[in-house]
Amino acid sequence: MNLDYFKEEWERRINMLKNARQYLKVIKRVCVNEISAECKVILFGSVARGNYRLDSDVDVLVIVPNIKDEWDRSKISVKLHKAINAWDPFEIHVITPEEYKNWYSKFIDIWEEIT
Repeated sequence: MNLDYFKEEWERRINMLKNARQYLKVIKRVCVNEISAECKVILFGSVARGNYRLDSDVDVLVIVPNIKDEWDRSKISVKLHKAINAWDPFEIHVITPEEYKNWYSKFIDIWEEIT
């Protein structure tokens, strides 16, 4: 591997951080059309606050009712990562509305729902 590969990957990562909301719109569209019409996509963390660094990830909540089990949760995550053709830097948390209410809502300071 030469240094060009690392440079290209770094530039790709910077582009994804700067354009995170565009990627999240794709996630929202796929989620609503292929998983559940009730799907919500929420950006939180440093990208939502506007103080991300180049080594930050993009924290995303995907709230889906009626997740059956961990296998179902994993399948949804894989489908959404494939839709944007990226794993890094996106940290997708597939959760239920109850999980949001009982856990995530208690510590997320700034968030943005993707429409």
